[in-house]
Amino acid sequence: DKSLLYNYSRNDAFIAMNYIISGRGYKIINRSTKIQIKDYCIKTFGKSDFWPYLALCTEIRGEFIPGWLPQDYFWLNLLPHWNPYPQDQLCNLKTFDHQLFNNFSLTPLFLRISDHFFNPEFQMVSEAELMNFFKNYDRFVVVKEEFGRGGHEVSILRSNEFNPKKLKRGRNYVIQPFVEQYELLNRLNPNSVNTFRVNTFLEENGSISVRYAFLRFGTNEAKVDNLSSGGKWVFFDMEGRPSDSAYDAHGLEVGKKHENTGFEFSKLMIPGFHEMLIKCKEAHRKFPYVRLIGWDVCINKKGNPVLLEWNAGQQNIYAIEANFGPFFPDIIASMKANR
Repeated sequence: DKSLLYNYSRNDAFIAMNYIISGRGYKIINRSTKIQIKDYCIKTFGKSDFWPYLALCTEIRGEFIPGWLPQDYFWLNLLPHWNPYPQDQLCNLKTFDHQLFNNFSLTPLFLRISDHFFNPEFQMVSEAELMNFFKNYDRFVVVKEEFGRGGHEVSILRSNEFNPKKLKRGRNYVIQPFVEQYELLNRLNPNSVNTFRVNTFLEENGSISVRYAFLRFGTNEAKVDNLSSGGKWVFFDMEGRPSDSAYDAHGLEVGKKHENTGFEFSKLMIPGFHEMLIKCKEAHRKFPYVRLIGWDVCINKKGNPVLLEWNAGQQNIYAIEANFGPFFPDIIASMKANR
């Protein structure tokens, strides 16, 4: 029932709002602002029901910005049209990424598909061959379960610690080499591979644009940089300039330096940034079945962008939309014009 999904989503907005207001000690939204937001919703979306996420964005930003896209409208109205099922599911088949996006996606060491092991060319490998390889590899490896979310089904271990018996039967896995990241990103946080999220969009005229990009990084010795696991993020403009401050999953500012390493976020000038944007747009052209894709890219030791994962499903937009948006003003303008 779509109405239930709206209610669940908007309840999350109220929970986040209460968290922000209680932590700050005061609220931004007053009666006048709420009327302004609801009027904007009626004129843009046809009803005032979409006001909670816009109120949340206002609490984060400190003011209401016309042109914002509420997350519940994005999730339940736009995304199913932009990224229809089942085309949006291919991103979960991590064992296929290196074939679809060769020369950009990280080439795996091995694949586990249908309870059998394969090399990257899908040639079957015996368990004895696999274990002999790992015995002599003597490096860290990354084991990812397909359909994993938020880094929770990712394991990082030394190759001699790999145990195929610990893999779940009936689940597929990709086993990748551990990427040595660019020196500057390692200084930012050496405990996790710190990845860019680049969102590309297939425009009405057939071109591919980059809507926004940000860098995620881990904290407190976490091995992953996912926001759901305590990671933070830094916004990057299209010229590759980072924001002075970093933000948490709620979009709240957390300071100008990494809390553990003391690295200043304003010094994150990445030489491979523009090449990364080009690579993401080229990759999107190889899969035009969905219009909005989030690319998770690391910059390796040599400064080259390497695709780790991609996402065509639901993603949270309110934190970055609130702080640095609107990122879809043309979509909003089109909706207003067609009402």
